[in-house]
Amino acid sequence: MKKLYFLLFAPILSFSAQIEGTWKLAPQAAALGVGPSGPGDMSWWANGAGDVTTRACLFNDSIKFEANGTMTHYMNGSTWLEGWQGVAEGCGAPVAPHVGGAATYAYNAAAGTLTVNGLGAHIGLAKVINGAEINNPSLAASSITYNVAISNGGNTLTADINFGPGWWRFVYQRTTPIAVQDYDVTFRVDMSQYTGSLTGGVFVNGTFNGWCGTCNPMTDVGNGSWAVTLPLPPGAIEYKFTIDGWNAQEEFVGGESCTVSSGGFTNRAHTVAGDITLPNVCFASCDACTNDITFAVDMNDYILAGNSTAAGVFLNGTFNGWCGSCTPMADANGDNVWEVTVPVTAGAIEYKFTVDGWNDQEMFVGGEPCTVTNGGFTNRSYTVTTAASIPVVCWESCTECTTGLNEEANNVAIYPNPVNTIMTVKATEAIQQIRILDLTGKEVANFVANGLTQEINVEALKAGIYTIQIATAAGNSSKQFVKK
Repeated sequence: MKKLYFLLFAPILSFSAQIEGTWKLAPQAAALGVGPSGPGDMSWWANGAGDVTTRACLFNDSIKFEANGTMTHYMNGSTWLEGWQGVAEGCGAPVAPHVGGAATYAYNAAAGTLTVNGLGAHIGLAKVINGAEINNPSLAASSITYNVAISNGGNTLTADINFGPGWWRFVYQRTTPIAVQDYDVTFRVDMSQYTGSLTGGVFVNGTFNGWCGTCNPMTDVGNGSWAVTLPLPPGAIEYKFTIDGWNAQEEFVGGESCTVSSGGFTNRAHTVAGDITLPNVCFASCDACTNDITFAVDMNDYILAGNSTAAGVFLNGTFNGWCGSCTPMADANGDNVWEVTVPVTAGAIEYKFTVDGWNDQEMFVGGEPCTVTNGGFTNRSYTVTTAASIPVVCWESCTECTTGLNEEANNVAIYPNPVNTIMTVKATEAIQQIRILDLTGKEVANFVANGLTQEINVEALKAGIYTIQIATAAGNSSKQFVKK
C-alpha cells in the first residue's frame, strides 16, 4: 500500500530548493549534541527528551529560508541563554548580537553546505562557530558554514559543524511537512533457530512506530519465517525484532554490518528509498539462518574404474556459486568415502560432486530420483529444512555403492561410466555371465564371458540408467551405469 499526502501550499521542491521553508529543532532527544569523533558523535553531551520542555524557548525558535536567499531567525522574545553571554543560564531575552531577525544564506545542495551571513546569524547554538566556541558576545562571527543533509523526504535537516576539539550536531524538522510518498517495506525474520517460546508472537519495532511494542505484529509465513509489510516514508530508520511485545528482543553488541549504535542503543538500520523486501535474516543476526549439512560420496567404484582422487574431491552447488575448489571434501579414515559439512540456508539446493575442482564431475542423464534438471543442467537436489547428514551415495548414483561382500572379494569394476559404446568389465575372479537391466528390471542385454576382463558393446542401448549384473566364480555383483 502506498499513500501520497498533499498539503496546501507545499509545492514539490527542486533539488536546489530543498531548504526553503520554516524549520524548528526536532522535539526529541538528541536533537542537538556534541562529541569528539566526528559528525553524529554525541558522547560528550546530547539533550534528553525532558529538555524539549525545560528548554522550550530554544525548541520554539524557528528559522525561515526564503527563495531569494534571505533567512529570518524568529526567537519570539525569548531564547536559551548561557553564562558566556553575561547572564544566568536559562530562557531569557536574546543578547546582542545573537538576537535573530533578518540575515542571508547560501545553500549548496551538491556540496551539502549551508552558510549563514550576518553578525550573530546562526542556527543551533549561538556560541558555536567554525573552529571554536566563543566565550563573549563580542566574538560573534559574521558568517558560519554548516555541513547539512536533508532527509526524510525533505522534512529533516541535519547540520554538523566542527568547532575545533569536536563536532556539534543540530537536527531540524519542517514546521509544515512537504508531500512524502510511502514505500512498501517488507520486514522478514527467521525464527527457526530461536529456542524460546513464540506464543506471544513476533513483532517489528522501530523509529517509524515509536518502538510501540505490539502495534506491528508479524505473520508466520512458514518454515520458521515471519514477515510484515509496512508503508514507510523515505529516510533512515532503526528497528529490531521482538517477541510478545517487548518481553524478548534481539541483542547486538555493536559494529555488526546491519546495525547502527546511537545513544547507547544498537539497532538494525535501513534507509527507505523505494519498495523493498528486506533479507530474511536470522533472529539477532545480520545473516540468514544456516543449517549444518553433511555431504558424503563413496568414491570406491570411481577408483576401481581406473580413476584417481589424488587431486581431491570437491562439493559444488548453488550455495557456493559452483566455485570449483572452494569446498574441498576429506577422506579422514582412508575408506574412499569423502565428507564435508557445510552451513546452508533453508530451501531447495542443487549440487554435485567433482574431482580436482572441475576437471571431472558427476554426469546424470536426467530423471534420476535424486536429481533435478534446470536450464539444460542435471544436478543432485535437496531441500534444507534443518541440520542433517545426507546418506552416503556412490559417485554418479542416487544410492550407496552396491558392492557387497562378494563384490569386495572380487574387486569388480566397470568403466568408463558414463559410457557411449564399449564398456570394460574387470574382476579378480573369472567372469561367467553379464546381464544388463533397465530401471524397470527388464533384461535388455545378456553376455556369456570367460576370463577376468570382458568388453561389451552397449551402443544399441537408449540413453539412461542401467544395472549391470556380473556373475563370477566367487559370486555375483551388480552396479549402475549411465548410457550416454
